[in-house]
Order: sequence, then C-alpha cells, then structure tokens
Amino acid sequence: MSGPAYHKVRDTQAPAPSDCPVDHEFTPYSDKYVANPYAWLGRMREEQPVFYAEQFGYVVVTRMEDVEEIFMNSAVFSSANVQDPVFPICEEAQAILSADDYDPVAVMSNRQQPDHTRIRKFTQAGFSARRMRALEPFIRQRAAELIDEMLADGGPAEWVGAVGNPLPGETIFRLLGFPESDDEQLKAWTNDRLEFTWGKPDKDYQVKVAQNMLAYWRYVVEFVEQRRHAPADDFTSELLAAHADNPENISCKEVQSVVYGLSFAGHEIVRNVISSALLCLLGERENWQALCVDPSLIKEAIDEVLRFNSAQTGWRRVTSCDTEFRGYKLPAGTQVFMSLAAANHDPRVFECPERFDVSRKNAAKHIAFGRGIHICLGRLLAKLELRIVIETLIEKVPSLHLVVGQELKYRPNFSFRGPGTLYLTWDD
Repeated sequence: MSGPAYHKVRDTQAPAPSDCPVDHEFTPYSDKYVANPYAWLGRMREEQPVFYAEQFGYVVVTRMEDVEEIFMNSAVFSSANVQDPVFPICEEAQAILSADDYDPVAVMSNRQQPDHTRIRKFTQAGFSARRMRALEPFIRQRAAELIDEMLADGGPAEWVGAVGNPLPGETIFRLLGFPESDDEQLKAWTNDRLEFTWGKPDKDYQVKVAQNMLAYWRYVVEFVEQRRHAPADDFTSELLAAHADNPENISCKEVQSVVYGLSFAGHEIVRNVISSALLCLLGERENWQALCVDPSLIKEAIDEVLRFNSAQTGWRRVTSCDTEFRGYKLPAGTQVFMSLAAANHDPRVFECPERFDVSRKNAAKHIAFGRGIHICLGRLLAKLELRIVIETLIEKVPSLHLVVGQELKYRPNFSFRGPGTLYLTWDD
C-alpha cells in the first residue's frame, strides 16, 4: 500500500475568482507582514475579511468564524497542498529529491479521507497520555540540563541555540526511538525544513536542504528496518507492531513516512512556540512575575501565548471542486490562505485581543493548532514541553528578562514565525 507523494511541486494556478475583491499589495513575504502580521491583517479582517491576494495567488480568509468553517469542511477545502513548497523549487533541488529511493508518502496533514482516518488512529497513539507520561521525565531532565548549561556560561545568553532548538529536537527523537548518539546529525538534517517548504529560499539554500531531506529519509528507512528486527519501547516500534498485525491497516511505507514527518513537525515548530512564549511572558515584567508568584497560571498563559503570538500564523487549503464561500465563487483548485494570526485576534471572539493577558478565560478558543480532522497531532506534546520549560525557568532563574534593545529577526514565511535568535539575561 502506498499513497500520494509527501509533497508536490505546483506548476499551475487556478484563475482568480471573478467576483472576489482583489488586493494588489498583500503578501506574507513582505517586510511589513514579516515584522507584524497582526496589524496588517487586522485591518483587512474588519474591512474586507475575504479577498484575493494577487501577488501570490491565494484567497485570504481572516475571521475566526470563516477560518473554522474552512477547517471543518475538509471535503471541499482539501489539505492536499499543505506540505507542498509554496514556490517551485530549483531544478538542482528537484533533481536531488527525484532520487529513486526518496519516496515518502502523505500520511497526516496532507492525506485525504478515507485514508487519513485509517492512519491517524495509529499516529494518535504516539501522543497518548501514556507516551506523554513516559516522555515527561526526559523533558524535565533535559530542560534542566540545558538551562543549567546556559546559566553556567553566564549572561547574556542566546536562547534559541542554547535550549530552544535542541530540546524539542531531542524530545521528538526520543519519542521515535532514535539513539542519542545520532542527535547532532539528526538536528542538522531536520533544521530549516520550514524555510524550504513555506519560505522563499534561494537556490543554494534549497539544494542544501534537499540534500539534508534525502539523507534524513534514508536514515529513517534504515532505522525503521532495524526496528522491524529489534523492536523497543518507542513509537516507531508501536507503528511497526500495528503493521505486523495487519499490513492493510498501515503499510511499512506509511510507517516510514510518519516517522519522517513527525521529526520535522516536532522540532522547528516547537522551537518557535517556546521562543514566542518567552517573548510574550518576558516582554512585560508583570506577566513573568505573575507566573513566578502563582505557577497555576501557566496553563492559561500557554493558551494565551498560542492565541496572541502563535508560532503558526497561517495555513492553507485548496478547493477540491467548484464552490461558493461567503458569496464568492471559488473554482476547483483555488488556493486558500487562512490567517490564523488574524483569527486569533478577532474581537468577535476575544475581548481586547491586542492585549496579552495571562489570565484570559477564553484563551483556549485560539486556533493555533487548527480544527477538524487535521488538528495538530503533536499539540499536547508542544504544550507539555512549553509548560516544563516555563516551570524550570521560574524555579531556576526567576530574575530572567529579555536583553533590552536586541533586534528580533524573522525569516519571511508563509505559515510559521519565530525569532532566529533571542537574547536573555538575568540577575547574578
């Protein structure tokens, strides 16, 4: 049993909806949007909540109600495009990924029904309460070790390289069963995928990432084969056991592809989640002090981070047939950009949405993880990692604060947002 390709290169574009308002300026790759996606789309959400962005060929949807409706209607608004590079990749990178043995298949976010439900029942098992309990001691120990190393080196410290990037990478590797001795190589292979697929990388960057993707896929294939003969207490072995019980339920190729996809999704994205949280919590001292005084606020604070400054600011769908949405006729193949950033700041849902409030009671209504059948598989793990990081920092370094005057740099990206570096310091 195989399936559709893990990602495809789009070389055609559906025509613009003939009756939809057109914006000639908007693009998520502009400097203005990269610096602050909330301000720009906030204005559009109130004035023209659905429009066609001429510069990059997507219908843009900005209100919470509209975004939710698209997420929930997977039959018409397909997720088949979500892992495809936003822009065509160069011939050299295409040649690398055309290797005969590079053949991962769509299994999760971009696999359609009925196969999606068939596969997801197995992938959900990897994020069960039992697996989270088993991972928690490792996350706590590793977070403490990395933070202690950062503190020992003295401030100011660059957070992303010290803790924010290695912790989620190593966590997802332990879930899958990869040996610790391979961590540094695995981190190198699984970094920069967000830029390759949803960014606007140059030719040299594309070639480098394509080489990493091919090398990593070959590693995954070999590792899965090893686990077939020597299973262990890890998620890869669980998937292989399900395959052995009934190969029609989940194929070996699908097992390989699940392992391949999870290690990308659980690494860079969670890194951005954690960094974005620290920006919010340390940006105004009273927020951090509130958590230091009352750690029971951490759960609500995490949801407010995900609402206020989500690491995923947009996602996409493509119409599987001719349809109508909010009175506009969308032909089959229309690319749709759902602005999670704008929806999470929708005043119809959140009172004073531009205020970060660690005690906001309805913060959990955010849409940072999506909705419907494709809701983010690793959302509980991401929140667990973030909670442990916050708890550990509060315990070890309550005087933590942002370095004043630092320049935060964000790479242009269609879907994901997080600072490349984040400098922190603390009182001796």
